Amino acid sequence: MKVSQGDERFFELAIQTVLHNNKHRLTLPADVGERDLFLQDMSREILQKAQTFKRITDTAIRELESDPNALLWEGAR
Repeated sequence: MKVSQGDERFFELAIQTVLHNNKHRLTLPADVGERDLFLQDMSREILQKAQTFKRITDTAIRELESDPNALLWEGAR
């Protein structure tokens, strides 16, 4: 994922999400190999979540730009 200015918010949200989802595992294992794998897994998950959040946001923005009235219709329901 190419990181652009403004993408920090996606990483911030991704980090918070991954830490929350792994709160039961946050005590690092004593074994160095396990610890490295755990940190690599969390790093990979953070990047994936950031990409997902960015993709969702970009899609929502495109949809709103193509049909600005869509938001008004959703609120009318």
